[in-house]
Amino acid sequence: MYLSRGSWCVWRALGRRREPWRGSGVHTWSPLASALNSRPSKLLSLQFKGNSGLFGHPELQEPGGFYLLKENAMFESDDLVKECCSPNRSRKMVEVFDQLSDTLCRVADLAEFVRLAHPQARYAQAAEDACIAISGLVEKLNTHAKLYQCLREVVLHGDHMPTTEVDQHVARLFLHDFEQSGIHLNENQRQRVVSLNELILTMGQHFMNGSHHPRAVPKDKLPEAIRQHFAIDGNNIVVTGLYADAPQEITREAAYKIYLFPDPHQEDMLTEMLNGRHEMATLCGFPSYAHRAVSGSLAETPEFVVEFFRAAC
Repeated sequence: MYLSRGSWCVWRALGRRREPWRGSGVHTWSPLASALNSRPSKLLSLQFKGNSGLFGHPELQEPGGFYLLKENAMFESDDLVKECCSPNRSRKMVEVFDQLSDTLCRVADLAEFVRLAHPQARYAQAAEDACIAISGLVEKLNTHAKLYQCLREVVLHGDHMPTTEVDQHVARLFLHDFEQSGIHLNENQRQRVVSLNELILTMGQHFMNGSHHPRAVPKDKLPEAIRQHFAIDGNNIVVTGLYADAPQEITREAAYKIYLFPDPHQEDMLTEMLNGRHEMATLCGFPSYAHRAVSGSLAETPEFVVEFFRAAC
């Protein structure tokens, strides 16, 4: 599904949360736990008193409000998908698709900003969970066979509602995005693409989070003259960044070497993400992930991107 408002890159940068280090064994929940972990069957709402929440959303007076926003967006999306697939559809296909995209973007874009900018870890975590859940839904919609067939029918034979050239162009963009996600594959391959997308997005999220973690080294590894420039935790020096503004060259050098020292766990996640990207791209019929990433864009091919940068230099 092609996302309007230039948000496709956001979806690719997100993912559905699933800790890769945990197995997929059978879980036995108590009746209470099952009730708390089951998805409600209707739209959710809470009544809040006092000031409005983040960005005027009353639900976001508390981090748990992201759960409400996410669930309500999912319920609305279900209805819009049914409308797209209904033979009695009373609106243009691209109009319904645009509303579907907007429904998901409104939550994902807000949550992504809060995830990056909010100083409280509870809000950032709740926003991250919402981002990952919404982007996971988008990836599933990208391999929704009936939704694809309904859109393809409109692109090939025209909508039964009056459309403009712009409508037809947008419909073709939606269709291209479906095919980029491997909708033409058989069921097993499509499910593999969905699984790979979840893996890629989750690994990417964990990798980005890990790249900003502070680094700790024993105090005796640093010259005594510069230790006071860093935070101290027991017998360790804690380096929280590159200290690019530090006046002493040796302080900047120490921070650079410690903060950017190779991390085997980070490297493993990056390798797993890159391998997943390559497998997904080749499954979808592309020579590499780079070809898939620029397909349908102004760049068109990775070779053109390289030529552009060389010319710019």
